[in-house]
Amino acid sequence: MQAEDFFRVISEFEFICDDIVEIKQRVDLTKSEDHKISQAISSVEKAKKILTELFPNIKSLNYDIREDLAEEFADMY
Repeated sequence: MQAEDFFRVISEFEFICDDIVEIKQRVDLTKSEDHKISQAISSVEKAKKILTELFPNIKSLNYDIREDLAEEFADMY
């Protein structure tokens, strides 16, 4: 695998959150629905954080790839 594969996965999380926020703004939601969507966004953000911490530490990856990932993800959180 290449570092770009991991970067793509993380960038997809950003697109998903942006899409969810856009839907949230365009649809008239009840308080309960709004709360559930906010929880979903929070869950996606937590998953992204977990993966940005995990990817650079996967032992089976080439050292250079792990270093690239660590540098790229260091400023995310």
